Amino acid sequence: MITREVGYEMASRNHLNFSPTASRRGFLFGAVGALALGATGFAQADTTPFPPAPLPLPPLPPPSYTPLNYHSPPLEPFVDALPIPEIRPAAGELVSMSGMHRYHRDLPETRTWGYSQPVLGPILEGHRDRPAHITFRNDLGSHVLGPHVDVTMHATTELDRTDPRSTVHLHGGVNAPDSDGHPMISWRNGGSQRNVYSNRQEAATLWYHDHAMGITRLNVQAGLAGLYYLRDEYDTGAADNPLGLPTGEFEIPLIVQDRTFNPDGSLQPMVGTYIQQGYNQSGQFGDVACVNGVAWPNFDVRRTLYRFRLLNGSNSRTYSFGLSNGMPFWVIGNDLGLLDAPVPTALVRLGPGERADILVDFSDLRDGEQFELINTELNDFGNTVFMVPELRPIMRFTVGGEGPPGRVPAVLRGGPGLPDPLPPLGDPTRTRTMTLMGLNDSDRAAATFPTMMAINNLRFLTDDIEVAEAGTVERWDIVNVTPFDHPVHVHLARQRIGSRQMILSSAYWATHPPPAQLGVRWNPPADRFAFGPDLPPAPWEAGWKDTVHCPADTVTRVYVYWPSVDELGFDPDQPLRIPAGAEVVAPHAAMGHGAADTQPEIRGYVWHCHNLDHEDHDMMQQIRVSG
Repeated sequence: MITREVGYEMASRNHLNFSPTASRRGFLFGAVGALALGATGFAQADTTPFPPAPLPLPPLPPPSYTPLNYHSPPLEPFVDALPIPEIRPAAGELVSMSGMHRYHRDLPETRTWGYSQPVLGPILEGHRDRPAHITFRNDLGSHVLGPHVDVTMHATTELDRTDPRSTVHLHGGVNAPDSDGHPMISWRNGGSQRNVYSNRQEAATLWYHDHAMGITRLNVQAGLAGLYYLRDEYDTGAADNPLGLPTGEFEIPLIVQDRTFNPDGSLQPMVGTYIQQGYNQSGQFGDVACVNGVAWPNFDVRRTLYRFRLLNGSNSRTYSFGLSNGMPFWVIGNDLGLLDAPVPTALVRLGPGERADILVDFSDLRDGEQFELINTELNDFGNTVFMVPELRPIMRFTVGGEGPPGRVPAVLRGGPGLPDPLPPLGDPTRTRTMTLMGLNDSDRAAATFPTMMAINNLRFLTDDIEVAEAGTVERWDIVNVTPFDHPVHVHLARQRIGSRQMILSSAYWATHPPPAQLGVRWNPPADRFAFGPDLPPAPWEAGWKDTVHCPADTVTRVYVYWPSVDELGFDPDQPLRIPAGAEVVAPHAAMGHGAADTQPEIRGYVWHCHNLDHEDHDMMQQIRVSG
C-alpha cells in the first residue's frame, strides 16, 4: 500500500432550427460573460462563492460556430460503419491498455485507451444473483492526455502524466465498498484491481468507467468506458425472452460521446483557445459526435423492431435525442431497469451518465430511406457564456432489407410472467437539502478561469460527511444555484424523481448568505424560494435511476432509496480494504490532519455531479451508509 498526502423537462428547452442571430448571441454572451465573471470573482484573493444572477436565466440556442474555441478538421459525416462491441461474460481479466485507433476514415490513427481493446471496452454480460469476479489490470503506459493533467487539484501530481492512476466503477451497480471503485483508492501501471460484482438487482443497462480522483475526466475521454448488460429471468437476452424484446443483431449499444480532434487524429480536450493547457476547464464539449468510438457513423438497419441501449457517455454535454424524420420511438427503461410500460415519445433527454433503453420500429420504411439520430438540446446559460457549440447530428440510419417480425410490448411490468410493477415512492424518513454552487478557487489563481464546483460549500476531502441508514427512503432537495445544469449520480442508492420547481436563487442567496470560508456547510432549505409549477418527471424518466438531471435555478426533489443489508448481502459501512500495491488518498490530508505513513480508514461511497470536470473539482462528496 502507498499512501500520499495531498494538500418532464419542457419541450421549449429544445429547438429545431438555428440562425446567424443565435451564433452572434452566443459569442456576445461569451465575451460579456467572461468579463463579468472576471470582475466578480476571479481576481479575488480568497475562495469565494459566485452569487447567482438576479433572475433565473433562460436556456438559449447554441451557436453553430464559436471563433474562440478549438475546432476539428472538416470531416464528412456518415461514411464509417457503426462498430458493435463484442459481448463477453462478466468474468476474468480486462486490461486497461493503450492502443491505436482511427475515429474517422479521414483522420490518422492515434493513441487511445480501452479495456482489452484500443478504445472503449467490450460489453460485459452479467446475470442477476450470480456474482461476477473481474480483474482490471493497469497497463496504460503514459497518459494519452498527459499535458492536460491539472496538478493543482487534489490527488494529482506530475506522476499522473507518465504513470497514471486508474480505478473502475460499475456505474449503477449495487456492490460492496471494496468493489465500487472508490476514487480514493487507485492503481498505477502494473497494478490490478479485483472486483466482485454481486449483481443482486434487476436487469438494467449499466456501464463501467474509470473513477480515479482528479483525472476521471481525462481517463474517460481517452477511452476508458464500456457497457454492462445485467440480465434476469425476464430480460434474458435470448430470443424467447418473456418480454418479447429484440435480441441478437437487433439489440444495439449506442455509446454517445462528443469529441474534438486535432488534424493528426488525436483528441483535443480543450474547449476555449483562451484557456491555458493543464487546467481543468470545468467542462469538455466537442464539435463531433462519436458513437461506439467512431465519428458520425452510419448504421444499416432492416425493416423490423430494434432495441437500442443508449448511453450518454460524454464528459459534460447533455443531449435531447430525437429522429430527424420526426418518427416516434418508445422508451422501455432507463438507468436501473424497465418502466411499467413503453412510453411513446419523440424526445428523450440524457445528461452525462444517464441511459435510455429504447425501441425503434423501422418496419414501415422503404429500402434506401435515410434519417439521423439528432440532438436538439439548448445550452444552459452557463454554457452559453462559454460558447458551447451546437452538435446536432449524431449518427445516420440507412434502411434496407426485411427483418423478422417484432412488436412493441403493451406492458413490461405487472402482468403474468412479468416483473412486479414499480413500487410507490413511500414516505421519506428524512429530508436533506443539497446545494450545488460555484466558487472562485484561489489555489488555482494562475488559471484563466480558476473556478471550482462544490456541494454544500464543502470540499470532497472533508470531515463533514453525510450518514444514511440502509433500508430507508430519504428525500433530497437538490438546489442548483449555478447557471449550469448538473447530472447528479449517487453510488449504491436507487433514485426516483419526485418533481422539479424553479427557485429564485438570488433571494435564496441573499436571505441565507453562504460563508466566505470554503469548508463550512451551507445548505439552507429552499422551498420558500420556489415558484411556478411543480413539474413531475417526464414519463420516460419515471423509473429507478442512479443519475438525475438537476437544471439551473431549480430545486430537484429526489427520493433516494438505500437498500437494506438483507437486500445487499453485505455491510455497506465496512471499512474498505487497502489491497497491496494500491495507492490511497488520505481522507484528511487536504486539511492537514493526515499522515503519509498512516493507513487511513475509508468507509462508504460517493455521490457527485457526473459532469466529469465538475466531479474532478470539486462537486463530489462522500457518504456513509449505516447498516
